[in-house]
Amino acid sequence: MELKFVAAKKPEAINAIVQRRQRLVRRIDQQIDLIQNAKDGLLPRTSWAWIDDKGKYLLHIKYGKNSIELQKGKFAIECDDVEMTSKVLVTIRQMVLSGDLDDPIAQASGEIRARFGKR
Repeated sequence: MELKFVAAKKPEAINAIVQRRQRLVRRIDQQIDLIQNAKDGLLPRTSWAWIDDKGKYLLHIKYGKNSIELQKGKFAIECDDVEMTSKVLVTIRQMVLSGDLDDPIAQASGEIRARFGKR
């Protein structure tokens, strides 16, 4: 293996947008692991997914304790089964990394920060 040396230093301060993306991607990776390890389709309590009364899996993406509004007035994604739920999380992960969800993430982050000053 040949090493490729570059003249780069780690930045002292990370861009806030990149930091929020990284935080959400870490949580999405945890959710993917939880869902892939789910036994017999039973999801753990800490999962972002749940089963509705029709037997469909619903998945919401959370930033902190807030659900992110994915489209106008829509906070969840409907999935047919556990495998699809895992695939949807991988797709959402790619959307976060490409910046498609920066505005909803920034809004959720702002709501969290606003609560800190109200005590």
